[in-house]
Amino acid sequence: MFKKFLSKLGIGSAKINLVLHQPYVRVGEKIEGEFFIEGGMTEQHIRKLEVELQLMVHANGQHYRQTVAVIPVASSFILHSGERKVLPFVYALPLHLPITRYGVEYVFVTRLDIADGVDAVDEDSIRILPPVPLETVFSALDKLGFREKPTSGKITPYGQEFSFFPTSVFRGVIEEIECLAFLGEQGVRLQLEVDVLTGMFGHGEREWKREVFFSYDEVNDVERLTQKWHMLLQEIVQQPQTQTHSSYIPHQPYVPHDPGYYPVYPSRHHGHGMMGAIGGFAAGMLAGMVAEEMIEDVVEDAFDVGDQVEDMVGDWFDGDDIDIL
Repeated sequence: MFKKFLSKLGIGSAKINLVLHQPYVRVGEKIEGEFFIEGGMTEQHIRKLEVELQLMVHANGQHYRQTVAVIPVASSFILHSGERKVLPFVYALPLHLPITRYGVEYVFVTRLDIADGVDAVDEDSIRILPPVPLETVFSALDKLGFREKPTSGKITPYGQEFSFFPTSVFRGVIEEIECLAFLGEQGVRLQLEVDVLTGMFGHGEREWKREVFFSYDEVNDVERLTQKWHMLLQEIVQQPQTQTHSSYIPHQPYVPHDPGYYPVYPSRHHGHGMMGAIGGFAAGMLAGMVAEEMIEDVVEDAFDVGDQVEDMVGDWFDGDDIDIL
């Protein structure tokens, strides 16, 4: 009797531990592991076992938690005193998730729902890696001496924004490259903003905003991809004035928007970094999975990112509640 009383308080109660085969996974791929369940001092009724994938965003000194998915594992069962169970865990990550970067983190929260007792909880951090095509696009930039900034990967209303700075060939010529990335059936589409230094001592600066497309044939050939990056950046550097290209670059064949992309919407707003001339790409790194209403919201009313992170992250995942920590 006394043992049952203690179990209700969580003392000597059942335990749960999720052990992942590896603490990282690419978007769209499967992550696997096992649940190790250990019975407590007395028999207990387990109502359910489930896992939450939670996104944590850090911005402006505040922390936001958003549940991305709830993964049911097991329903009602009896766990006997001292009993040990091992259950498999397999989960395929959604395609639209922002990847792990500065201020963007993920955790699996495993919850063993114990009837008439304190739930057993386990937390495991995971890193969500970029899809291989996007990683290859970034690797080609790396070959040209561009390094990803420590603050790269911040979430904006238009998707996850990546930023790079030059260390070799374009050092002193290009200040920064920022981009949003979208994957489709035919290749990788980027919305670029390139800050080019001007003047004798590089005290001036001009901006280039452009949409760029890399076919999967190009992405599969890193050397070819690196050469195309080099040609593109040389062309931008040599242009005499700030320009914006919202369709495609002159030296590439036109590739129509396939169903894997949302189209570029015209924007009436200016002054919010990449929001102005580049316009309203869908929120979410892989646009094909993002709610259509988010596009309309972005096009209709661009807003200050810092003041409205809570609304932005909530919209990204269909308006579910967010915890401010």
